[in-house]
Amino acid sequence: MASDHSYGGYERRRFVDEIHQRFVCSICLKVFKDPVQCPNEHYFCHTCIERYLLASKRCPQCRCLLTRETLRISRFVREMLNDFDIRCVNVNRGCPDVIKLHNLKFHEENCGYSPTLCRNEGCNEIVKRKEIEEHEKNRCEFRIIECGQCKKTIVFSFKRSHPCFMRHEIDELTKRLEMFQMSQDDRVKHVEEQVKLSRNEMMFLTTETSERCNFLTGKTKIFVCGGYDGTTHLNSVESFNWYLDCWEEEAKMKKKRFAGAAFVHDRQIFVSGGWNGRKCLRDIESLNVDESTSWETTDVTLPIQCYGHSVVYCNDYIIMTGGSRSHNPFLASNAIYSIQLNPPYTRNLMTHMPEPRFYHSSLVIDDKVLVFGGGTSDQGKNSKNTVHSYSLSDKECKTLAPLPYAVSAMGIVSYKGNAILIGGLNDNDERLDKVLMYNVKTGQTKMLPSLNHKRCGCSAVILGNIIVVVGGHDGESFLDSVECLDMSANVWRELSSMSMKREYPVAVVSPIY
Repeated sequence: MASDHSYGGYERRRFVDEIHQRFVCSICLKVFKDPVQCPNEHYFCHTCIERYLLASKRCPQCRCLLTRETLRISRFVREMLNDFDIRCVNVNRGCPDVIKLHNLKFHEENCGYSPTLCRNEGCNEIVKRKEIEEHEKNRCEFRIIECGQCKKTIVFSFKRSHPCFMRHEIDELTKRLEMFQMSQDDRVKHVEEQVKLSRNEMMFLTTETSERCNFLTGKTKIFVCGGYDGTTHLNSVESFNWYLDCWEEEAKMKKKRFAGAAFVHDRQIFVSGGWNGRKCLRDIESLNVDESTSWETTDVTLPIQCYGHSVVYCNDYIIMTGGSRSHNPFLASNAIYSIQLNPPYTRNLMTHMPEPRFYHSSLVIDDKVLVFGGGTSDQGKNSKNTVHSYSLSDKECKTLAPLPYAVSAMGIVSYKGNAILIGGLNDNDERLDKVLMYNVKTGQTKMLPSLNHKRCGCSAVILGNIIVVVGGHDGESFLDSVECLDMSANVWRELSSMSMKREYPVAVVSPIY
């Protein structure tokens, strides 16, 4: 129907009565709109014939010479058309009105069913004109509201980041915890009548609220280590404090590390492997965020020199997957290793994946090591959409339902038993702004709001229900930008930029006391 307002005539099905063929334009095959005629009285829509005359100077019917200047308005045909009954262009949006054609323009300019874009900044929702005021004031996620306690104005979708709301949320959670801890009879009664909240849900709410609160109040920081700025491989480290809204320089690592892998254990940050500009690394260095001002080389080492690998922490072990054993990207590994963090620091080969993996992502959910996407080399065309699962209890490797698109070099976080894949590089060498949620039990996927920037070689962390993604490359430049998504909202917001541009850094979160 949009074409009714630009090029061509009216759709025949919009008219109440059958329209005779003599009122149909021979160019667009629709009912005349603003009909004009050639000197031999062949009729056309005004826009149709003007467009046709850009390529020809003859009437498409009789081939007489014809120009825009020699076209004539067909008043008689227009008057006949004006008496026809036509349905509103918004009939599919619910408008029931039937109007005489000569009143159509006025009606549609004032129709309460016209698609109208919300005027609140950040909202792209289109609603009916008659509902726009109610939407903007009462339903829009981006409407401005006033805090009932401090009287400050805030955006509705960001209210969970507001201190007053957080205090209220924590108070409510405390009440629910107390209710959950009542006697058996009282608990059953209250569960049936009020809360109906399972133990697992309560544990998640407690953890999510605590992590979120610690991050927003500055008790937890994001640490970003290493990477490449377009000129130099980096050993620099910086941390972000949400409460102060700033990045701070931290102690530098002993070695430059590009595309390494990191984890946190016992309040220590560990960074493993990576490329230093000349060779792949095998060692692991650590920083105690409370007690030390310098990085220390640990007694733990990787089974091989590598970069583009992934590590996850699990019960005093780290699980290492894939990676390339040299700067030759075609030497990618398909191995999954367990590495003990305490003496005697054993390194055991657990299994081999069906394919080698490089620039992939991994998580541990329940007792399963999950490996997502990645490539068989560092070339985008070799990116894969496969998902592999290794059961730590059954010692068995399976292939799960595939991702909806091939991707490598993406960020990843875990949220409520789902994997969230962020950005990356597809098999057409395109940088992505896609964000995908993958349910590891069902294999079902859901697209989340897209990033503000395309990002390949980025890193991501999650704190409660706030996802933060840092750095990467957008296809044209190296990025220092940082953006976050509150899972209770539907838009990515920019945070303060890092002090350095970083492609393939590692990012972790750690409490600060």
